[in-house]
Amino acid sequence: MSKVLGLFLVAIFSIAYTQLVNGHSLRGCQTRCGSVSIEYPFGISTGCYYAVHDSFNLTCNETTNELFFGNMQVVNYSHSGELRILMSRSYACYNRTRVAETISYNTNLRSFTFSNKNRFTAVGCNTFAFMTTIFEDRNYSTGCLSTCDSIPKENGVCSGEGCCHTSVPKRSKRFIIRSSSFDRDVSVNNFNPSSYAFLVEEGMFSFSPSQDLQNLRNVTKFPVVLDWSIGNQTCKQVGNTSICGQNSLCLDSTTRDGYNCKCKAGYDGNPYLQEGCQGTMF
Repeated sequence: MSKVLGLFLVAIFSIAYTQLVNGHSLRGCQTRCGSVSIEYPFGISTGCYYAVHDSFNLTCNETTNELFFGNMQVVNYSHSGELRILMSRSYACYNRTRVAETISYNTNLRSFTFSNKNRFTAVGCNTFAFMTTIFEDRNYSTGCLSTCDSIPKENGVCSGEGCCHTSVPKRSKRFIIRSSSFDRDVSVNNFNPSSYAFLVEEGMFSFSPSQDLQNLRNVTKFPVVLDWSIGNQTCKQVGNTSICGQNSLCLDSTTRDGYNCKCKAGYDGNPYLQEGCQGTMF
């Protein structure tokens, strides 16, 4: 009888553990939008997200089943403090009379910041692009220049011939990107009618001259990494008032002000919920 009772209790505890581990958001809150899960401190309705900063308030487009941070689509995010979104490109396209159609891109991240895992990239022959951003409350500008008079032959190389890139300082909050061309002639326009500029996560764009100089493979948005954290104080400063739950650790953010939470070794779940980190049974 005791053996049967023991097996029964193990089964009950296993079910309870599974339910707790799967509970990554507050009770009664929507936990999914399309293919993206929604976990606290993020949420899409009042009472479901960390209300101290409205940056954690996301929007679910019920028609397209897409999750948005402002007007930017969310790809995924991690408890460790990264949010991946899709951001639009900037471009300048010229016709044979050098009349340009130019689109610049301007965005504000509220209280989040750009990760230094991103690269500012320009694609085009005889192209220059620049980015103006607010970096720790100071204006900061960077850019790059690419030249060519024919289609480069080597794929995957972005070193100034048809494609260039440069680093982006972490803690940047807002940016404007613009692209433009110089010394345009008909021979270049035949295979490179436009110049492009965009932010992209490092390793997520490989330059293909024959395709990208023509129309950037018709890609209009690229994955970009944002850094997020809780508040602007260290773990020592917040003490026991942090939102980290039981069986979790408070860790100072290494990319910006504030802190993030992490389940202790042997525990799994959402460290931002009071009982979100649960121990494994075996």
